[in-house]
Amino acid sequence: MRTGKLLSPVDERWPKGRRLVAAGWALRLAGGVLGVTGWLVFRSGWTSDQLSGMLHPAWWLRGLAGLVAAAVGLRIFGAGRRLVVQGKRYTADVIDAFDVLAGTRYVLYLRPFSNDAAMAALDTDIQGGGAQPPLLFFLSGLTHEEKLVHRFGLFGRVIAVGRPGEHLPPIGAVRGQLPLDDWQGTVSSLIEGAQMVLMAAGLGPGTVWEFTEAVRLLQPSTRLVVLIYCDAATYESFREAVAVEYERRSRTEPQPSGTAWPPLPALPDYPLPVRPTRPRWEVWLNGGRKRLRWDFVLKGVVVFDPGWEATFTRFDPTALRMPFALTLGRLVKRELRPVMAQLEALPPRN
Repeated sequence: MRTGKLLSPVDERWPKGRRLVAAGWALRLAGGVLGVTGWLVFRSGWTSDQLSGMLHPAWWLRGLAGLVAAAVGLRIFGAGRRLVVQGKRYTADVIDAFDVLAGTRYVLYLRPFSNDAAMAALDTDIQGGGAQPPLLFFLSGLTHEEKLVHRFGLFGRVIAVGRPGEHLPPIGAVRGQLPLDDWQGTVSSLIEGAQMVLMAAGLGPGTVWEFTEAVRLLQPSTRLVVLIYCDAATYESFREAVAVEYERRSRTEPQPSGTAWPPLPALPDYPLPVRPTRPRWEVWLNGGRKRLRWDFVLKGVVVFDPGWEATFTRFDPTALRMPFALTLGRLVKRELRPVMAQLEALPPRN
């Protein structure tokens, strides 16, 4: 773990992290080779010229050995992925004090702390679901938070508030600790100085307060992006809690300038699926209803125009008749294109 400024010298934990990462990649490679080889051996027995051997014990033994090798390889591969993540936690940057961000360009990532476990997880299936065993050995080694950082990191260093008492930070956004006596004042300063604010919608008084503070402070409003990792029910509860908190704060907390609080922007409804039901032929072609229930981890984003008019961009797998990894990736890129163009047009904050 590196501390202090963003580019600080390594400490004693960094070598351990590098060793864990190297060991994890070795396990990933070994597990992948063993697993893919085992699966190919298992599948080879089901070719037309090999089926006649079903009457011989050797055919069954070879198939069983291949299946066992594939299963063991998958376990080793999974252990390697997790070990790489653990190693990267030891090498992650941290910030001793947020003061070092003054004059730098950064993206502020705010979220409920309860999201951290899910965001630190790895994919367990390919995009779209229903992966055949060989494809599982090509799963990404990035956590969901790392993917978020990769997507928005071109706008600045992604910074987040660390969970109090956190020993090793999750990988992705660079963590820093808030002061215990005035955390709201520090968050307000971070919001004001950010190139943009990424906020994960969710329950929790801290997140709700942070949204109301972002609405109060951010100009232009296009600097705020609300990330929707939650389901429709949680999003609706978030909208209700925000309205109550904003009414309370605008009534009891006068603006420093003496002006009135801006009106609370109306958050859009959670979009319904484009195809809530499917004809039988689509269900059959897509491999069953379970696969068609697959959804993105990041289900959409809410962005604002200069007048605080909000738009909910939903990444909806049901919009595609045949939702495969390639078509789903294109769907997200297409839906995000206007969002990213709006963010790229923002003038530099620092």
